[in-house]
Amino acid sequence: MSIRIRHLLPFILLLALASLSACGGAAGPDLVIPTVAATADPNLPTVTAPTAAAPTATSLSTLPPPPTAAPTVTATPLPLPSPTPVPPSPTAVPPTAIPPTAVPPTATPVANVEPSYQVAFVAANDTLNVRRQPGAGSPLVGRLAANATGIRVVGQGQGVRDGGLWLPVETSVGEGYVNSRYLTESISREAFCADPAVTTLLAQLQTAIAQEDAALLDELVHPQRGLRLRLNWWNEEIVVRDQEVERLFRERNGEVYNWGTNEGSGERIRGTFREVMLPFLQKDLLAATQWNCDALQQGPTAGMTILPEGYEAVHFYSAHRPAPADVEFDWGTWAVGVERWEGRYYVSYLVHYRYEV
Repeated sequence: MSIRIRHLLPFILLLALASLSACGGAAGPDLVIPTVAATADPNLPTVTAPTAAAPTATSLSTLPPPPTAAPTVTATPLPLPSPTPVPPSPTAVPPTAIPPTAVPPTATPVANVEPSYQVAFVAANDTLNVRRQPGAGSPLVGRLAANATGIRVVGQGQGVRDGGLWLPVETSVGEGYVNSRYLTESISREAFCADPAVTTLLAQLQTAIAQEDAALLDELVHPQRGLRLRLNWWNEEIVVRDQEVERLFRERNGEVYNWGTNEGSGERIRGTFREVMLPFLQKDLLAATQWNCDALQQGPTAGMTILPEGYEAVHFYSAHRPAPADVEFDWGTWAVGVERWEGRYYVSYLVHYRYEV
């Protein structure tokens, strides 16, 4: 028994010292409670913390297409096939954003550019007189060449009996007056051939011829400048003005003109517009299938196909009816001159071409 107590004595002493430390003295160390790692229960739905949605770009393929400009309708001579080649139509230009600083606040609108004029219907070896006052009897200021350009009209014209309208002008040879019948407004070939107003005018001309509509034809011709007619490019010129245009389609009491000479026989050709010119217009102008801007088109011929002198100052369309396959010489072409005067287009001349020996 004493042996056992002796063996246990050290343990008893240690236990006593531990009890004294717990009852007094410094506090013991903090207890650290281990936590058990949470494991997902396979029987519960997985919960995901919400996150902020990032903006997404919309695919361009899902957007409606941007608006496009409506196509420009180009008028073509009716009821016949469209001219070939068709004059280019002005294309719509999308609006362009202009920076606010591009135009200063004090800028003023740009004034319209005044039209420039050039000499027309004057032979190469002739000149156009510039006179001090309106009328052919006024003193001469100077002479303009048949191809003179850069002429400015500086005022209102004055009519002269049997002498047309005389315009005050500034020219390279001085200031004075010229007969307006020998001037035409300058316009570039590119602008002319691309202008749909020209093809609209050609369509109206075809309608007037097809329906023998004198009132419509009269609207297409400037009353003072008139319509120049030639049965052949080398034959005499007939100028029809004012009320004469309205009488061209008359069956009776029509004006009788001297159209020149007949090729081959040399006989004089006399008759009304309806008798001499209208049949060729109906046959060739109304049946034309090929149209060219500022270029003459022809079939086989031994003669020349050119514009009369002075006519080249006015732009034109050639309306060509090709010959049928079995009659190669049966073709016809009309040169239809169109000039712009005071911002509007008018039919200026009609010149016929066909096979010549």
